[in-house]
Amino acid sequence: MSSSQRRKPMSWAELTAFALLGLAVVLLVRSSRSGGSAGIVPAGTPFPALMAEGWLNVDGPPYDGTLSLKNLKGRVVVVDCWATWCPPCRRAMPELADLYAKYRPMGVEFLGLTSQATGDLPVIEQFIGSVDGFDWPVGYGTMPMQDMLGIRVLPTVVVFGPEGTAVWSSSRLSGIEAALDQQLAKAARE
Repeated sequence: MSSSQRRKPMSWAELTAFALLGLAVVLLVRSSRSGGSAGIVPAGTPFPALMAEGWLNVDGPPYDGTLSLKNLKGRVVVVDCWATWCPPCRRAMPELADLYAKYRPMGVEFLGLTSQATGDLPVIEQFIGSVDGFDWPVGYGTMPMQDMLGIRVLPTVVVFGPEGTAVWSSSRLSGIEAALDQQLAKAARE
């Protein structure tokens, strides 16, 4: 084989692109095996322990610097599992911010979870700052929490009822308002 016929080794950029393509295929296969986007987290799954390397957007009331399960007890909670490198996650954030603006005054708590770690904090903070109304608490380095929920697809949004168990989940936001309205009506009756 002549030197002009030898293959050049792949560059880091090519290897990274190939790895991301492989990851996308794996996520799509897992999503299709789990029955699509609805019901990703089984109903009745308990709210996990709060395990994160750190939290952003917890400076004011009711958190005052500390997020705890006590802050969430008896509340309807929306948990959004996302990452800055996930295009569908990025596209969903403005709509999630609109939902936050609508439902937060009704007592619904919102939490963002990203498995991205402390080293990604500048990118995470930059993304949060780029979305108007992205004011809810965000945990970073939350892989243990996401593992407890069985998160395999990003984005995944989960609604937990006041009892502390999952009542709705999807990789899309369609249907979330009906789930929130149902849980708020249920909480008002109790």
